[in-house]
Amino acid sequence: MRVPRVAQEAVKALEAGLRAATASAGRERRTKSASTATATADQGAEGPNERALFISVKPQYANAILDGTKTVELRRTRPNLPDGSLVILYSSTPTRAVVGWAHLTGVREGTPIEIWDEYGAAAAIDELDYDAYFDGTDQAFALQLDSVVSAIQPIPLAVIRDIGIQPPQSWRYVPADVTTQIQDFCTRLRSRG
Repeated sequence: MRVPRVAQEAVKALEAGLRAATASAGRERRTKSASTATATADQGAEGPNERALFISVKPQYANAILDGTKTVELRRTRPNLPDGSLVILYSSTPTRAVVGWAHLTGVREGTPIEIWDEYGAAAAIDELDYDAYFDGTDQAFALQLDSVVSAIQPIPLAVIRDIGIQPPQSWRYVPADVTTQIQDFCTRLRSRG
């Protein structure tokens, strides 16, 4: 099967970016103190930074994250990942592609009013849309993002599915070794090409 050159180049860009992001997270992980490592090890059987966060974001918000005007992603449920974890940004319909990645620098919890007061400007959302999103809940979560990297070329949904990742409605965990899966996928593409 011949894979279009655009898809091959997109996979190469994702591979390089995820490899760099995962390496950066690994360096941060190695520099953490022993007490922090012990505290985060209690978060689950997988331990800290052994998984990444794959989030679906509407295209206008994905673009705002990539251009730096949005440094906080809002959610109604809290992901359980330590600071420094990799966050893969999937731009939903009509884009339907991975457009970049970032590092999670913190998750703040509060009421929707508290989160709006503290992070409204950083969330790049107007107040009416914010209120509609948090309608019916008394909890809000602000995912603080840093070290944002744009993919050289968006990685299309078909390529992501070929790697074995199904984009979620909101967010999901994926193994941090997704870089390895992407490298294997690229190797298969190169051997076919």
